[in-house]
Amino acid sequence: MNVVQKVDFPKDLRTELLRPESLYRWDWKTCELFVIANVDLYGQRMAAFWKFFDTFYAKAPSLLRVSSGQPSNLYSLWEGRLGIAAFDSCHGNDCFSFHGSIPREVVARAQLDLLDVGGFGLLMAVWHHNVEGPPLRSDYMDIDIVRGMIGRGFRLGLFGHQHRPDATPIQIRLADQETMALVSAGSLCAGASELPAGAMRGYNIIEIADDLRGARVHFREMSVANLFCAARRATLGGASFMDLAWDPPPDLAGRTVNANTQRRTALLAKAESELKAGKPDASKTLLRPIVAELPEFGRLLLLEAARMTDDRKLLVELLTPPRTIGELVERSEACIITRDYLNAKDGLERYGTNLGMIDSHLRELRAKVSAAEAMTP
Repeated sequence: MNVVQKVDFPKDLRTELLRPESLYRWDWKTCELFVIANVDLYGQRMAAFWKFFDTFYAKAPSLLRVSSGQPSNLYSLWEGRLGIAAFDSCHGNDCFSFHGSIPREVVARAQLDLLDVGGFGLLMAVWHHNVEGPPLRSDYMDIDIVRGMIGRGFRLGLFGHQHRPDATPIQIRLADQETMALVSAGSLCAGASELPAGAMRGYNIIEIADDLRGARVHFREMSVANLFCAARRATLGGASFMDLAWDPPPDLAGRTVNANTQRRTALLAKAESELKAGKPDASKTLLRPIVAELPEFGRLLLLEAARMTDDRKLLVELLTPPRTIGELVERSEACIITRDYLNAKDGLERYGTNLGMIDSHLRELRAKVSAAEAMTP
């Protein structure tokens, strides 16, 4: 940054300082005005953090879109049921500007990217700055940014900065009332001078309900030396936890989104893409865990992947029961190759007549199975 001489001050300095993308900064200690002269160098002010970030997440699982220097990073937890957007709320934050900020377009992009993956039962947002503070302070984030998250389907928000554990529901009214639960972290390692008056070192345990429509936040604080225990709150009637609830976000038609259906659709799309790209093993990896709930299109995709990888055991599994005479024939061939002759004979007896296979073809297939069995050492 360069010092700006008084004769070069903007005409309306206050307005310019408050403009979201302003390059000007005011230093109250010296009563000087600065301007960011080297934007690229200014962008490197968090370089030490991003170096740590890259080391921390190297080879970590469940990463959807994670790279250093990004305004948001995306994660998946609980076998894909939780989608998490971790936002950088230090946009425009530096040694002279202490407020928190997340550009609206960053929230929108994160939501769209999570929707592309699909199937999340709960969208969570994580950032640093608290969303309220005293009037003479400026080191917190505009609550309207959180309201924008609610409108985009986020239902649980985690933040810190204020070193005080708390949990509260935040509501907005769109066509209907929508709620997002916000949980503020205490500080596990802050010193006495950094803790708010009356606050102890602490942390939270967040227990998310199986239906993904609520959570119980357990508060823990340091009691003796470095020992932590349940933090009894007078405001909670002596309880050490608080229950929060929210409604699932609606789709564009106002209907409740079925996360399982959404996730299955996304998996099918990805599996089809992998198959077309010549990666049948990747397609099988995606579809095998949900084989019991696959629609017919998904079953056909998995069948094709099994054929391409010569996975005869999977073919027999998918072709039981066979849907057509052609599938019955393919099932019998797969059983012969795997030397599962009893299964081949049983399939012909159970499904041949019901599928309308003529007797002469049935006899021919039975004879083929018997011949293969007789030739097996």
